[in-house]
Amino acid sequence: MKEYRTVPVRPVFLGEPVPEVSCKGPGESSDQEAELVLDGARKEATRLLEEARQEAETLKQQGWEEGYRAGKEEGYRRGLEEAKAEGEALRREGEKIREEARVVLKEAKEAYNETIKRAEEKILELAIEIASEIIGREVELNKEIILDIARRAIERVAEGQAYTIYASPEEAAFLRQHREELLKEAPLNARLQVIADPGVRPGGCRVETENGFVDATVDTQLEEIRRLLKGA
Repeated sequence: MKEYRTVPVRPVFLGEPVPEVSCKGPGESSDQEAELVLDGARKEATRLLEEARQEAETLKQQGWEEGYRAGKEEGYRRGLEEAKAEGEALRREGEKIREEARVVLKEAKEAYNETIKRAEEKILELAIEIASEIIGREVELNKEIILDIARRAIERVAEGQAYTIYASPEEAAFLRQHREELLKEAPLNARLQVIADPGVRPGGCRVETENGFVDATVDTQLEEIRRLLKGA
């Protein structure tokens, strides 16, 4: 009669080599089976540990990359904000400098205009002074000048029957010598007298009638020139 023996069943892990079933005795078979199970557990633990390590490394790499991207974006954002802030500061500084430049330019123009104005006044007075000296010298050299001035004054004065010419003592005598010539500029039958006036400078005269007068003195002529030049 044949003898039958039951073989114990154990779990088998995927990837683990299937142990051979031995037909040895009960004690020896149990030890070998335990060793095989232990060895399989070690290998499975090693595999799981390696997978965990790889997964951790992957997660670490992903975290680093995400952190790098986030840091890069944050750095870009901050850099952009700082650049905008610096640009705005430079713009304000530039505007301040331009405003200061405008103020300085305005003050410079005002100072220039004031200098020119003072210079023009000095130049004008100098020109008037020179003109006065020239007139005086010309009158001394050419007595006909006072005669021409008196003639034009008679033409301009309001018409009348009595004409009076006030001239410097030096020129009054010369005008008396040309009384008839001067009367040609007056209406018919008009009277003319020449009076020596120390207050009248040589080179000019004042002509009066009963209806008005014309001031053709040197001082008045120079004042008119001054007024015209200032108004120019």
